[in-house]
Amino acid sequence: MNVFENIIDWNKERGLLEKGFNHKKETSFILEELLESTGKYDSVTARERAAHYAEEIVGDTEAPEEEIADAWADIIVFAIGALKKQGYEPAAIMEEVCKEINSRTGELVDGKFVKDPNAILYQANLKGCKCKK
Repeated sequence: MNVFENIIDWNKERGLLEKGFNHKKETSFILEELLESTGKYDSVTARERAAHYAEEIVGDTEAPEEEIADAWADIIVFAIGALKKQGYEPAAIMEEVCKEINSRTGELVDGKFVKDPNAILYQANLKGCKCKK
């Protein structure tokens, strides 16, 4: 199974695909991760700020589906480039991240995935994903 199939399965298992695409919500997820990457925000604060920014950015606009798909694909392209610029092998990083997210257990409660707080999680070994010189 390739990394894309692994991520799709992860989304299916958690009932995330059934909810359909919500441009504002998806934008909020990306913004949340960007805010967390600064080290200035914890996950709760980042989530709140991201929701605010997504509302401001997306609002009630409805861009053509193909433009949105192109933008999301471009985000993937830039993210892969950023990983490589940091000296990482992007495929190795994605494999490690998939191992970590797949170790998260829980259950669907009212259509929302709730993480098991007692689960033993795999910690992604990102240092092992550095490019060989």
